Amino acid sequence: MLDVKPDKNRSVSDVQLINAMPGAAAVLDSHGHVVLSNKKWNDHSGSAYWFGETVGGGNYFEKCRQRIEDGNDYALKVLFGLRSVIDGEKDHFELSIPAGDYMDSIWYKLFITSTGNAGQALIFFEDISKSMESLRNFRESSEVYSQQFNNSLAGIILGTPEGRIIDVNPAACKMLGYSREELLDGGRSLIVDVNSPLNKEMYKEREEKSSYEGEKEYIHKNGSIVTVEVCSLLFRNKNGDLRTMNTFRDKSMEKESIQNLKDERRFTKAAINSIPNAFFVIDDDYRLVQWNNPFFDELGYDNDCLEGISVFEIIPRHERNRVSAVLAEAFETGTGHVITEVISKKADGQHYHFFGNTFESKGKKYLVGTGTDITDLIETEKEKDKNYELLSQLFETSPLGMVMLKPDMRVAKVNESFANLFGYSKLEIIGENLDELIVHKEEREANRVFNTAVFAGTVMKKEAIRYTKEKKALNTIINTVPIYEAGSVVGAFGIYVDVTEQKELESRIQKSLKEKDILLQEVHHRVKNNLAIISGLLDLQIMEEENSQMQYKLNEVRSRIFSIAKIHESLYEKEDVVQIRFDEYLESVLSALPQKSIQNGTEVTFKTDIGPVMLNLNQAVPFGMAVNELMNVIFMDRSGIDKISVALREEKGKVHLSIKGKGIQTEELRPEDTDDTFHKTLIRIFLSQINGIMDVSAEDETRISVSFSKMNVRGSSSSVLSANELIG
Repeated sequence: MLDVKPDKNRSVSDVQLINAMPGAAAVLDSHGHVVLSNKKWNDHSGSAYWFGETVGGGNYFEKCRQRIEDGNDYALKVLFGLRSVIDGEKDHFELSIPAGDYMDSIWYKLFITSTGNAGQALIFFEDISKSMESLRNFRESSEVYSQQFNNSLAGIILGTPEGRIIDVNPAACKMLGYSREELLDGGRSLIVDVNSPLNKEMYKEREEKSSYEGEKEYIHKNGSIVTVEVCSLLFRNKNGDLRTMNTFRDKSMEKESIQNLKDERRFTKAAINSIPNAFFVIDDDYRLVQWNNPFFDELGYDNDCLEGISVFEIIPRHERNRVSAVLAEAFETGTGHVITEVISKKADGQHYHFFGNTFESKGKKYLVGTGTDITDLIETEKEKDKNYELLSQLFETSPLGMVMLKPDMRVAKVNESFANLFGYSKLEIIGENLDELIVHKEEREANRVFNTAVFAGTVMKKEAIRYTKEKKALNTIINTVPIYEAGSVVGAFGIYVDVTEQKELESRIQKSLKEKDILLQEVHHRVKNNLAIISGLLDLQIMEEENSQMQYKLNEVRSRIFSIAKIHESLYEKEDVVQIRFDEYLESVLSALPQKSIQNGTEVTFKTDIGPVMLNLNQAVPFGMAVNELMNVIFMDRSGIDKISVALREEKGKVHLSIKGKGIQTEELRPEDTDDTFHKTLIRIFLSQINGIMDVSAEDETRISVSFSKMNVRGSSSSVLSANELIG
């Protein structure tokens, strides 16, 4: 069974296997997309062309639906067949279909089967044009039809799938007890119980495969049940109408028919010529007595040169002794078979598989045989052997450790890379239980769950510790793939990749990153401490300074240092050294605002409505500095301020800050004020670094609003101001 993997895991053998198929073939997923196809699928010689256009890599379900809308009944059957196999309702599906506009000459056998992967199916076309051509020749030849139809000992009924009888031969009328006119008038319902289980099975198989061979029940005119052996075919006539042909014979007449074989030679000749495979009768001198035309036409012989010739004249010299021995045994035991090359005037190297049984007529022994052309099968087997050899080479030479396991976890095959990886020789591994060799005994019970899933048909992958012969631990990635035979899991491939060095490197990298995080936190801590020292020195200077104006200026400087120090404090206190919770930062700044220490007015209280906001460091620094400068402006004259409301929120990736209160003096921040003060310049520069927008309004109370979009700004902080920016 083809085990198709996803694109990245597909092996070379999958592609080679599907390309080795003699007809167009593809693997479809549950949506109808082509997962894998061979070359014939995409060219006009491939049988995928039965739609009337090249299918290629398009959606196959959609192609079917388009043909269904055009009235193509076969496309509907193909779609139902695909769905039943992909959904797991059936293991396989078969159907004979005409090839597009060439339905008079080209026919294909469609096979649909599961690949073994859930939601996938393999679709394959086999050319049966020659078989269908033989059938049409039989049906359309007036002379053959007349002999077969009117003189046949077998009953023949021609009709429609709906039950109308178009014609019946005398043998059918005799077996069923009706006249031809009665059968034509009464139709199928007169002679068939469609609810009979045997007949239901017959109609179901004929509907699916366009043909049926087996037993069927008819109702005799006297009411008795007549069980017959029937060959029922579903075909289209020249006008494209569906027709049925049922050829049947009463089992009780079988012995009489064999005894009258030579007397019915004309009938036999016509009948056997309708058989698509080889059919022949030879006497005990190994000379041809009867044969069918399709077989010898295919080999390039005509009837005139075949009469009475020895069968060895079509067998190569090097095969004759072996074939002669098989024929002698068959005439003695009554049956035999042989595979041999035949001499063809059209092509070299044709092989047939012949089966034969003996019978006696008028005291003389005969052997009646059939043959099937297995040339393509032999070539396919050769290709399979070649693919197996290539797969074996891939297995043996793979740089990855590979092992083939039996269901009991014993090793059936192992490559050199696996043996070298774990320090064993191949002889030490083959036949041993793999878990006992490389899995720690305390982990074996848990590993049984993994093994059970593999042999239940699941492709598995995991990372695990495995041990060498010297008990050295290896970090490995283990991939396991089930091996299928006849639909059952008979083994598994295990692929082992040693990632010990990668794991060690990853550990060193993680350790290095952790050390860098600690170092960066220490840097932030030291920067905060240094800024705190500077702030403390400014506090001492402010305390010594008698000039109130100078005190205010120094306090502004201290507030800026305080704002930056708070950001570094937030960074070293948290594990994340590149993002800060700005809401927590703002709360801590407002609670210890340096501007409040200048006692030139009434005590100011803050009312906060602050939601969670996480900012990148390169946005947090300029935004924090901008907030500090806004507070410097507000506290320049706070004589009429007793309460300030501060709100912070984030909505749809945008951050919004609102500062409002009665008595706040913000004239220098208004757009109409064209003077660029130092505060205004700083605020403009800080907001430009985060693409922020500020709006100032004054109605019942003054309101300052700032908004900007969150961005993951990379690189060092952009809040460091150049002299040109400060000067403007």
